[in-house]
Amino acid sequence: MEKALDKIQILMSTYNGERYLKEQLDSILEQDCKDKGIECTLLVRDDGSKDGTKKILEEYAKKYSTQIEWYQGENKGVIQSFFELLQKADDTASYYAFADQDDFWMPDKISSGISSIQKLEQKEDGRPYLYCCKPMPVNEKLEELDSRIKRPVMRTGFGNALIENIVTGCTAVFNRTLRQMAIKELPEYTFMHDWWLYLIATCYGSVVYDETPHIKYRQHGDNSLGAGTKAGVEQAAERLNRQKEVEKNYQLMFGQADAFLWQFCD
Repeated sequence: MEKALDKIQILMSTYNGERYLKEQLDSILEQDCKDKGIECTLLVRDDGSKDGTKKILEEYAKKYSTQIEWYQGENKGVIQSFFELLQKADDTASYYAFADQDDFWMPDKISSGISSIQKLEQKEDGRPYLYCCKPMPVNEKLEELDSRIKRPVMRTGFGNALIENIVTGCTAVFNRTLRQMAIKELPEYTFMHDWWLYLIATCYGSVVYDETPHIKYRQHGDNSLGAGTKAGVEQAAERLNRQKEVEKNYQLMFGQADAFLWQFCD
């Protein structure tokens, strides 16, 4: 009897993303999933775009009707848009992944994530598992940037998740259990959707951080969040700005931890 394909659904939120969207969609369509016995589909929610994003989505959904589905939503912002996608995701999928509209995925991005999660599931099934990888910062032309901020090897854990999010959402792959736990009751407050999943996975399951990049993380003027790539005085200024941002959001981190405590630890 032929083994059933592993099924993953990619969840993408778009907003005025016409500039880079085609490249991203093409990179998703060119994943090595079929060669690895993985059935891959894409669900896109548009968050009220005013540019040509919807036209591109219509074009791709028509051309790849068995792989791509999209729908128009009201403008909610990135966090609520992704949470809605989680709620509307295919219940029959075993795995899910987040995607941004402006990056470029290497061919083994999805298969690397699923392989890592399956190794955990072989030891103990039924727990929430999350995979993420180190992103490769690139410029608008997908040329690698020289990031001079040297970061230590990432160590995942619930203590870390309470104060820091090391999960770049567009690199995340996670299993059905984590998705079910995330949508059972949506948080009253969270910094970002990916941080919330990081908290759940480290508290009740496990997280794999892959130091090998499998995604080109495009840096441009429209990024919501980005990666540091500056040097010298600019690097020092960047670090100072990031420190100020941490201080500014210090109480908000407590708010997120408090929301998690009330929701999962009653």
